[in-house]
Order: sequence, then C-alpha cells, then structure tokens
Amino acid sequence: MKMKIVPSVIGCLCIAIAAFSQTSDAEADAIINLLGVQKKQAVAQLVAVSGKDSVAFWKLYDEYQEKNKGTIKARLRIYERTVKAYGRMTPTVADSLANSYFANRGEQEMSLEIYYKKIKAATNAVIAFEFYQAETYLLTMLRAQIMQQVPTYGAIQKAAVKNPR
Repeated sequence: MKMKIVPSVIGCLCIAIAAFSQTSDAEADAIINLLGVQKKQAVAQLVAVSGKDSVAFWKLYDEYQEKNKGTIKARLRIYERTVKAYGRMTPTVADSLANSYFANRGEQEMSLEIYYKKIKAATNAVIAFEFYQAETYLLTMLRAQIMQQVPTYGAIQKAAVKNPR
C-alpha cells in the first residue's frame, strides 16, 4: 500500500480539530471539505478500484462523505465540550460526554455498515471490504492522534495533585 499521504491527512485533520473551536460554522464546513478531499486521496491509495467499479465506488464514496459531515461536526463539538468540561467535571457531565461519544461512534459505525452494503451491491465484497478497512484505519489513526494531543481527565487530575496551585 502506498501510505505516504495518510500521515499528512492525519496531521491536517488534527490541525483542523485544534482550529475548529475557534471557527464559525462556515469555516468549519470549509475545513471539513478540504480534509474530505485529502481523505479521498488517501482512500484512493488504500482501495484498489478500476473500470466501471471505479465510477460506482467513487459516486457512493462521495455520498458517504457528504452524509457524514454532520457526524464529523458533532464529533468535533464533543471534543470541544470535553476539553471545556475539564474545569467543571461532575458525574453528570462525565456521563453526558460518554453517552455523546457512544452515540456519535454508533452513527459512524452504522454509516460504515450502510455504505459497505451499498458499495458491495454496486461493486463487489472485496472493494467494499477495502473501503471498510480504509475508513476504519483512517478513523483509528485520527482518534489515536487526538488522544495523544488531548490529555485525559485522569491525567489532568494526577498532575493537579502533584503540582497544586
């Protein structure tokens, strides 16, 4: 696999997430659109598709990306809410955040399953599986990068105990 573009896509996605909390909805849409183009380039390197299957695949992939913009924006807002909640964490706030993450991840997984089935019907199971793997890989890499950049609430609490004000 040609994986040269994937690290740059992940890097750009992380920068966009950091910038998201400081942007308007129009700017967030522009960032998501730009990143969608970069992500599509990464998927093109991860999914081997040609001929008539290529036309069907990319039509469905574009549809998938468009349908997932709301889920992506919601995920970014959850990250923002999480960071803002660190100063006022309560069991209720923690439960609300966890449930938001579960619901968002469920939406992402459902969308992956729906588009796996659509792509399989329009092309074949191998291409659909490559799509699933590429998307899962990119989402996992992105989540790992975010988790490396945003400390957990527990890490912040431990640091506060070690270094009281």
